[in-house]
Amino acid sequence: MASLVEAFLLGLVGGAIPGPILTGTFTEILNSNFRRGLRIILWALIAETVGALLALLILYQLGLSKLIIQVISICGGVVLFWLASRVWNITKINTEDKKFLSFWQVIVLTALNSGYWIFWITVGIPKALILDQTLIGGKFIFLIIFELAWLIITIALAFVFYKFRPLLQKNDLVGATFKILALVLVILGFRTILSAFNSRVVL
Repeated sequence: MASLVEAFLLGLVGGAIPGPILTGTFTEILNSNFRRGLRIILWALIAETVGALLALLILYQLGLSKLIIQVISICGGVVLFWLASRVWNITKINTEDKKFLSFWQVIVLTALNSGYWIFWITVGIPKALILDQTLIGGKFIFLIIFELAWLIITIALAFVFYKFRPLLQKNDLVGATFKILALVLVILGFRTILSAFNSRVVL
């Protein structure tokens, strides 16, 4: 159960972090309508899910031992601390930038996003594989829950931008929100490292 909650929280934080996908979504909403903004989100969801699924299946087929997964998980905890430090410093969401994205541009942005791959290889996939050891189909359930949370928060931000844009321009509110998300990442980082040390190693 805890792993499922972690998957959901990680998806929420991942979707809330400003980046080219949010910028592209906001641009489409400004220049067209909310529905076209949702199209960018859908493209990103497809690209990110396919990428994560491919990486997950490749590492699963490699048959990594539990020890290796634990070592990678410890690295993932460090990555979460690093992400927390970046999220903590976010004080605004730039609603003025414009970035038009096509489907293939979204694919390329995902493929070339080093942060995306670092996160999934060190955090997402190890957690998915660990869950798979205790729950049938756990690795796929983790991915589905993560992407569902990502989708929920991204659509929510797009709706807020569409209906209540001034809220995203309040730096105090935005800064406080991201500090809370940063603290969530810190907690998940500690949980990840402690779980790796406390797990029984089976070679």
